[in-house]
Amino acid sequence: MPTAKKRINITVDDDVYQALERLSGKRAQSIAGVGLSLIEEALEYQEDLHFSRVADGRLAKKEKRVPHDKAWR
Repeated sequence: MPTAKKRINITVDDDVYQALERLSGKRAQSIAGVGLSLIEEALEYQEDLHFSRVADGRLAKKEKRVPHDKAWR
């Protein structure tokens, strides 16, 4: 049965593979599942870094700000 999910192939060195195997055993998850979870976590982290930089840039500007409670009235 075909799947709508996309596939990727990656090559890892022995140390990375062993680490994935250990996590796989601890999480009762397949190695591919552990890899996917780690990729998703890394993507979320990168997104957080991006929006943190955007927020820092906005805070650095000396502009008038509206307090949160007043913005939603």
